Amino acid sequence: METAPDGTPIIVDLDETVFLRNSTQEYLNTLEPRILGYLLLTLLNVLKPWNWLPGKIKGEVSRDWIRVLIATILFPWTVILWQRRAKQLAQAYANTTLIQALTKNPNLRVILATQGFGLIIRPLCKHLPITFDDVIPCRFWQGGIDRQRGKHFLVTASLGEKEVARAIAVTDSVDDNQLLASVATPCLVIWPEAKYVSAMADIYIPFLYLERAKRPGKKFFLTKVLLDDLVILIVGLSLVNSQPILHAISMFFLILSFWCIYELGYVENDIVAERFEKKPTLSETYQKYKNRISVWQAWLWSVTFAVPGLIILELTKVVSSDKSFATEISALDSVAILTNMALWVGLLVLVRVSYYAYNLVDKQTRIWLYFLLQAYKYFGFLVVTTSNIIGSILFTAQVISRWIPYFIYRMTKSEWSKDLPNQLVRIFLFVFILFAVALGTENISILMNWQTLIIFVLYTYRARHQILKIVNEMHPISQDKLR
Repeated sequence: METAPDGTPIIVDLDETVFLRNSTQEYLNTLEPRILGYLLLTLLNVLKPWNWLPGKIKGEVSRDWIRVLIATILFPWTVILWQRRAKQLAQAYANTTLIQALTKNPNLRVILATQGFGLIIRPLCKHLPITFDDVIPCRFWQGGIDRQRGKHFLVTASLGEKEVARAIAVTDSVDDNQLLASVATPCLVIWPEAKYVSAMADIYIPFLYLERAKRPGKKFFLTKVLLDDLVILIVGLSLVNSQPILHAISMFFLILSFWCIYELGYVENDIVAERFEKKPTLSETYQKYKNRISVWQAWLWSVTFAVPGLIILELTKVVSSDKSFATEISALDSVAILTNMALWVGLLVLVRVSYYAYNLVDKQTRIWLYFLLQAYKYFGFLVVTTSNIIGSILFTAQVISRWIPYFIYRMTKSEWSKDLPNQLVRIFLFVFILFAVALGTENISILMNWQTLIIFVLYTYRARHQILKIVNEMHPISQDKLR
């Protein structure tokens, strides 16, 4: 470029070239509130409205345009927020190596040509340490058309074919092949410092780590938290409440609150394993998601979920068929709600401290703390609500059945403990403890209780495959000689 004749046009790309990030993604990353921005982009990725467009602008060619267009319309303040953020990004991610080369010969015409949008590009260009003789972006309202036509069309329409023919083009994208083929000196350069970072790639979403990093592909939150832990809480707590439906709703919010904090222990456990274990068992997606966890945001989400949960829980005490809803709301005891909030936060702090200790001690000692962590998942909820003897037996069976496989695994170092029929163990434990309490207290009525029946049916249904397997494998001992 230093030896090029005076006046030679240099057509340079922006994204991952002059600017070492993607301008469109960084703009979408500016959406505030971030959680709503994330939900919008997720919804757009699901609906794919760019596939609804007519003709040649239909499909992926219009994806970024539709996302920017809809996001800007729904979050119009983003245009203002972008002005300040564009300055920060331009200063942080300007490609100084390329910019120095472009500015060595002041007699060259440096033209920025990009598939980005003028609304986004111009604030960035204003703060990059280079002055462009011309900027050729895609238009905001006609972005689908401009992107479909391509960069070569936009540049030729602006500069003319003769200027393009004697130009130098610098880009990192093979999508610019048509432009590269039409210039005098094509330069396809991949900059090692450049990085494509998707919008909202660093946002904290509760339970996302569980789903994508800790137990990817296993629907952990649905199967273990909602369909297992929450169901146990509803059967053990809500069914014995005078307002079971309202109580179950409150348990839903509280279990979300609980797992916001419990999830931090999972993250910490993986980080400790990465640092101190020779062969840590980490998922392939661990590195991608480990930095998306925010401790303070986890606590914020936890408290946010706890507030409606505790209000609804208090509402179960005042709801009556002969009172209006407004009367019931006014009868809520704010002191009781605040007291429960203090107790609940205290429980969460205890859970967090216990999990922290669990992650830092040796693996043999973890056996005993693991029992405590499992107990928090059920008995911990008793700090704000009540159960009965059957619920307590249910929780005990649940905790022990979770602890036994872990105990065997740690003591034997064997993976076979994962094949233990846990659901069947829960039935045996529940029935055994139930009979022990019934006989010890001479309270036989708890054996013929509708709550007991629901729990037994639920456990039996969940253990049906394990029961069938055991029944099918039963045989006279005399047949063992033939095996």
